[in-house]
Amino acid sequence: MNDHISPRLAAMRDALVADVDATAHPARRRRPTRGTVAAVVTAFAVGAGLTGGITAAALPGATADAAREDLLATTTRYGTVEVNHASMLGSPAFTVTHGDASFSLGARPEGADRVTLTWECLDPGTFTVEVGGTTVADAVACTPGSMPRWSLSPLTGSGAAAVSVSGGGGARYAVWASWARSARIAQPSPQQQAAIADGTITLAEYTAAFDRLAACMAQAGHPIGDVAPSWYADGLWSSTGPGAGPWYIWSTPTEAVDVLDTQCAPREFAQVDTIWQGEHPIPEDSPAAG
Repeated sequence: MNDHISPRLAAMRDALVADVDATAHPARRRRPTRGTVAAVVTAFAVGAGLTGGITAAALPGATADAAREDLLATTTRYGTVEVNHASMLGSPAFTVTHGDASFSLGARPEGADRVTLTWECLDPGTFTVEVGGTTVADAVACTPGSMPRWSLSPLTGSGAAAVSVSGGGGARYAVWASWARSARIAQPSPQQQAAIADGTITLAEYTAAFDRLAACMAQAGHPIGDVAPSWYADGLWSSTGPGAGPWYIWSTPTEAVDVLDTQCAPREFAQVDTIWQGEHPIPEDSPAAG
């Protein structure tokens, strides 16, 4: 990838990386991020594959387009591989064009079950994205400088399907896309299924689920140590209560994130934690917000 990009594009790339990271992980635990940004990455569903051939930049401005390709590629790869633990497959494709166009990634590689795609408008316009004739982004108004839209979305069927973008007349846009294979996510354990069966979670069930999570991480070689529950009252956090909560909040080293997100959390804790946090919303100034 081209590392010689403008400060604006570099800042936008890092902001996108931070946003993808921040929006993909709940507040109950920390993991390294690239900072906090105000922009929101808008994910839209892409329900089928790409066919045909995305060509190189179709309009003048090759240097700027190379920098833009780096921006979109970095964001897409980070969201796909680092955050969602999926695998990139095949050869990625990039284009800068305008108006109505169709793009492709060619034949679907073996094992591909996702398309990861990022697009950015370069001129003001209203953009519509269709996949296999199905509208997945309907008349989205976009202005230059807006955060690109990123998605990692499942494919249906076994073949490839055309992706069409309408750019609102002469409005330019950039697209970076790749085939991908989703991560293999563990199924909930019988204990977690039993805990969530009635749609509510008791403190005993929440604690037991976290204990199973900790045991799973230790068995995988990534122990999380002793984590005391955190309570919140009158603007202060404590490990003893009383107050709202409790919640389990801990740090996750980068090397342990894959095991946590694909194996231990979905098997023992994720659904219990979702219900618990729905019943006990965690304050915005939690220790995990840093």
